[in-house]
This record gives sequence, structure tokens and C-alpha cells, in this order.
Amino acid sequence: MAAVLYGGDTNRGNVLNSPQPPRVFLSYARADRARVAKLAEALTATGHQVWWDTAIEGGSDFSDDIARELDAADVVVVAWSASSVGSAWVRDEAGAGRDRKRLVPVQLDTTPPPLGFRQLQAIDLSIWRGRASDPKLAALVAAIARVAGSAPVAAPAVKPKSPLHFMPWLIAALVLVAVLGAAWFLLGPKFGAAAKPIVAVLPFTDMSEAKGKAYFAEGLAEEILDTLAHDARLKVLGGTTARAIRDNSANPDFARDKLGVTRLLEGSVRGGSGADSVKVSVRLIDTADGSEIWSQAFDRSGADVVAVQEEVAQAVAMQLAGPLGGIAAPVAASNAKVPAAAYEKVLVARQLMRTRQADSIAQARFLANEAVALAPGYAPAYAVRAHSAALATMYLDLPFSAMPAAKRDAETAIRLDPNLSEAYMAMGFVLTQMNDLEAAILALNRAVTLKPDNSEARYWLGRTYAMNGQTNQAIAQLEKAVASDPLWAKPVQNLVIAYTQGDRFQDARQVVRHYRAIAPNPADGDFVDSSLSLTSGEFARGLLSANAALARNPQMTNAKEARENALLSMFAHDRLTAAELTARSPYLALAIAKQWRQVADMALKDGAATWNDPIKLGYLAFALMQIDKPTELVRVFDEAFANVDAYLAAPVAEHFGAATLASAFDSVGRPADARALRNFSRARMTRAEANGTAASVNANNWATLLLSEGDRAGALAKLERGVNTAWWRVCDFPWIGNDKLLAPLNGDPRFEAIKGRCSAEINKQRKLAGFEPAVLK
Repeated sequence: MAAVLYGGDTNRGNVLNSPQPPRVFLSYARADRARVAKLAEALTATGHQVWWDTAIEGGSDFSDDIARELDAADVVVVAWSASSVGSAWVRDEAGAGRDRKRLVPVQLDTTPPPLGFRQLQAIDLSIWRGRASDPKLAALVAAIARVAGSAPVAAPAVKPKSPLHFMPWLIAALVLVAVLGAAWFLLGPKFGAAAKPIVAVLPFTDMSEAKGKAYFAEGLAEEILDTLAHDARLKVLGGTTARAIRDNSANPDFARDKLGVTRLLEGSVRGGSGADSVKVSVRLIDTADGSEIWSQAFDRSGADVVAVQEEVAQAVAMQLAGPLGGIAAPVAASNAKVPAAAYEKVLVARQLMRTRQADSIAQARFLANEAVALAPGYAPAYAVRAHSAALATMYLDLPFSAMPAAKRDAETAIRLDPNLSEAYMAMGFVLTQMNDLEAAILALNRAVTLKPDNSEARYWLGRTYAMNGQTNQAIAQLEKAVASDPLWAKPVQNLVIAYTQGDRFQDARQVVRHYRAIAPNPADGDFVDSSLSLTSGEFARGLLSANAALARNPQMTNAKEARENALLSMFAHDRLTAAELTARSPYLALAIAKQWRQVADMALKDGAATWNDPIKLGYLAFALMQIDKPTELVRVFDEAFANVDAYLAAPVAEHFGAATLASAFDSVGRPADARALRNFSRARMTRAEANGTAASVNANNWATLLLSEGDRAGALAKLERGVNTAWWRVCDFPWIGNDKLLAPLNGDPRFEAIKGRCSAEINKQRKLAGFEPAVLK
């Protein structure tokens, strides 16, 4: 155990040439905390610098602090007791001190030290009651001085080790899961029949000599998390929440009081006793009192893959027969011949992708390519390569032309392992990027069926449902994603947006209040609050919250986008730089300047990519109609599609583009095609409303459609109902008064009243933001 300095300076000097007292690392079991507190106090009173785990700085990484301070200590004092001898964590720390010849053992009771530690005489403190004058304490102080003042001892020569291999890690994880079954069996009676233990598997700490396995260690923890999550009687929180708990470990009440966590699983990894071995140490913590209730270390060497498959089967059988029955999924036959390096590269790539940083995603793609080359029959490698390619379209400007290859990778992963949830998740993500939302929904549903606690798959499924206008289904999936990983801001944000799309504003506000109460990072709370404000017409508040998030974290991409959205919604384009607008969308920058010809030319220059992207196609159609070029629009449409039916059957078809195209086809005298396009748009909007989407969301599009059919009164009624229930949806950018498709309504008193309401509401928000009124006609 370790972590806070009591007294003295934190800069370490050579103990032989400096008057500084020795730095003492105090290792103990949590059950002995009360007695160890007296020992720490007594050693501090004698001038020692003592580290232990009672006052770690807020926001620090608990396990990393342990590793750092263990390496820095002049002396490791281990407190052996009936509780600590069984703690793999304490034995690990004591082993580090012993290997550096810096260990001083003490006994808190009559329990002998564990095997491997009995060669050193332990100082008996079993009857010590905290008195500073006790000879036993003097003996300990003398022992510390002797060990700290001895000639510096170089670390034992270590034989170079080959990279940590797949087999040791997998065996350690499997045996860990098996032993966890026994641990939960012993702990089971503590829970009532209706109680459901809530478990957080914290990211494991890399304690290897080279400190180069951090992502691998975290990946191993994720694998164990996924395995535990298969048991329906446990609620296992997602990885983002687990990392937040790890980062806030200085607050012992955080996991229990804010998230309801009853058990924490902590772990560390380092090189084992052999050249090709690895040591995994884990412990289970009861959050009620912070006590360690179970721990074990696993020192594993390489083994034959067939033997591992047998061990997997035995572990699964044992779990099925015990209290954790059913937690392990069958091992795919495609995994039977997996090189060690391929397995490691996949685990590291998964962790890199979760950062959502451009350089990390690029590295993940590189590792995925290497994994596929090393293991062409390994399904997870193809799934990671497909997933990273889809992410690269968002973060690295990977062109759309790369998606067919990513889709083939996802198909290969599914063929190699039809039960791999990550393969279907990757397929769903790729199909979403290809705008094939219906097919993406099918794939993502399969992913969550295979792994119900896959919070990332549920997030993407909810997001895709929302994109497809299925608000109720989106809410159902996003609620589950948030329940599984409550501190992950993106599902929370998307749930808030989905609630507001269904006019469930009270539910949205409740989600934001709850998230702010539990989120350890205030910037995330500001970002989520900004999303609620922007989708509720409170643009000034949205800007304020986005700026607050950026003040806390200037690099927060989501908050930058929220700020830009707030300014655009208030028609405060002049407060965005040209670089910001171009980075957001080169089409948007031109549209704000009303350079519609340039918008159309840019879309046409993109060629086939435009006809596969509903946003680009929407810009093209809208731009050409704004400059009265319906004939040109129909001509380029006919060049891209054999007929209107071919367009309507393509993934790119959506209600806004279809309604705009219908007006163009009307203008060139093709009423049958225009009618087919309008019918498609009407059906999509009607389905969206039947699935929980508020009618006001598509008020402007309904008005365009009805006006093109000659229903002027119907168009005005849609706009009036929209502006009266959710004005911001009707009045948002681009300005309704400049829309050529609604131009026939200009001059009508009802339409002028709608525009007047929009102008007043927008200027009200501008005033709250401290901006001058805008002239909107």
C-alpha cells in the first residue's frame, strides 16, 4: 500500500550523503488500517517520510502512485498479519522490497510470514500499543536506518525478457475469473436475494520494468470486465466509468456513494519468474469499508494453445457449476492458433481507439494491420481494423472510398467468429458511416444480443436509431448504455438529445442534473448541460456552458463544437473564424456567405462521394434550388441514378433531400417522379413521429412538401404549430426567410408573424449572450 508523504521534502537525495530521513513505503492489508495508522504516526514522529494510502491527492492514479512510490522508497516496511499474508497485493509490494534488499518486515500478530519471506527476521509488534518509548519501536527504527544506510545495492541483473505473450495473459485472466467465482461464492451471503452486486473492474496498472505495457494491462482488465459481465446476477460497470473511479481513488466514497459500487477489482501486471512469464496480481475490495476481501497473484508461463483451450473449457464448466455460472462465453475455433503478438496488438489497438484522439486512432489502424498480417484467421484483428477505419473517417479524414474495404474486414470477422459481439459492432459502425442505417441497426442489434453489457455497441445503436428517426428506440438503447457506463459523457449527451427530440424535456433535465452530481470532471458536466440547452432553445446558456467546459479543458473537441453550434443558432457567424468554419465544414462556410454556386460546385467536384453522402447531397440540392437551377439538379441526378426508384432504394435517400429533389422534378415537368419523392419523404417523417420524434422537428420540411403540393394552408399550419411548441426548430440556421422553397409564403401575414417570432426569440438569446440584435427579415 502506498501514497502520501508525511513530513520532510519530497525530493529524494542519496541517504548516505544527505541529512534527509529515509523514505518509508508502508505495505499492509486494509483490515489492519487502524493499527498501521499508529505505526505511520510513530515513524513520522521519529522523522521518517512515510507513504501509505490514507491521503492520496485528489485526481491521482492510485495504482500508478503505488508503483512510483515503491520504486522511490529507501525502505519497504511490510506489516505481516493474518490478513496481509493472504494478500497478493501486499506480497507483491514486499517482493519488490525484498528484491531490492530494502525490506524490513514486522508482525502485527503471531501469523508467520508467507513462504519466500521467512529468511528475514520480523520485528514483533503484536503487543505494541503505540507507545513511542517501546523498545520494539526503537528496534524498528534501527532496522530502517540499517537498511536505508547500507551501501547502495544495484537491482539484480535481469535476464532480458521476450515480449509478454498471449498465453500467459490469457491463462492468468481465465484462472482469475475462475477464482473470482469462488470469491463471490464466499461473499454471496452478504447480499440479499434481491440485491445485485455492482462491480467495477479498474484498469490494471503496468508495473513491468520498461513501463511499456500500460495499454496491454488496461486491455486485460477490459477482457476480465467483459467476462464478468456475462453473469446476469452482476451489474458490471463500463470501462469509462471504471477509469473515472480509478482516477478518483483518493475519495473512498466516490464509487460507493455516487455510483452504488459494492466491489472494486484492482490489478497489476509485471514480468514473472521466468523469461516468458507474467505476473498478474489482483484484489477484490469491499467499498463499504475499503477492506481487501480477496486477493491472488498468478505467475504464468507460456503453454500450448490446445492446453489453453482445455483450460478454458474447464474454467467455463466450473463457473457454470458455481455461483458465477455462465459468465464465460465459448471460445471461438478461429482463436485456436493466435500468435502472442497478434493478441497483444489487438488489445492495445482497442485501448487506443477509446481515446478518440487522431494520433491514437492512426496507431490503432497500424497495429490492426499488423495483427491481421500475423494472424489472418483471428476474428478480433479484422474487427479492430474495420472499427478503426470507421473512426478514421471521423477523426482522420479517411475518404468514403475506404469503407467498402472496412466492410469486408467486418464480414471476415463475422465469418471467422459468428459469436463475436465486437465484429457486429464494427460492421454496424462501418454501415453507419456508409449511411446504410437500416443494415447498421440490424448488425448493432446482433452485437448487443451477443453481449448485453456492451455499452459502446448500445451507444452506437441508440445513435443510429436517432439518425434514422426512431426516437423511442434510440432512448431505450441509450438509457441502457448510460446505466452500464454512467460516467461516459457521449451516451449521456445523446440520451439528452434523444429526450429533447421527443419533447421529453423534463427527462432530459433530470439526466443532466444526475450526471452533474456524479461526474468527477466538471467539464463533462458543462458539455452535457450545453447539449441540453442547445436542443431546448436556450442558445445563450448553451454558449455559456460550452465556454465553461473550454475554460476547464481548452482541448475538449465536443465543447468546441457546442460553442460553434450555439453561435450558429444565434446567427453570430461573425464570431467564428474562417478557420473554425472551414474545419467544421467547408460547405457550411460557403452557405453562411450565401455562395450557393460555390457550394454546388464543391459538391459536384466530390463526384461519387456526394451521391453516397446524404449531407453533401442535401447541400447540393438545396444550393442549386436557391439559385434557381432545378434543371441542372435533375441533370446531375439522372447521371448518378438510373431512375428515382434507384435513388429511393439507396442508403443515401432521406426525407430532406427527397423533398428538395421533388421540387426540382416538379419544375422540369416530371410530376410522377416528384410525387414518388414526396411520398418517400412523407412516409419517413410519418414513421419518425410514430416512433416518438416530435412533429416540430420536421416542421420546415413538412411545410416545403405541402407547399410543393399546393397546400399553402397546410404548410403555414405546420410552421405555426412548430414555432409555438419549439420555436428554435423552425427558426434555426439557415434563416427561414431566405429559403427559396418557402419563398411563395413571403408577404403572407401568417408567415410574416412566424418570421417575426423567430427574429424576436433569436435576438432574446443574443441579448442574453451580450450580442447586438441581428437584422433578420
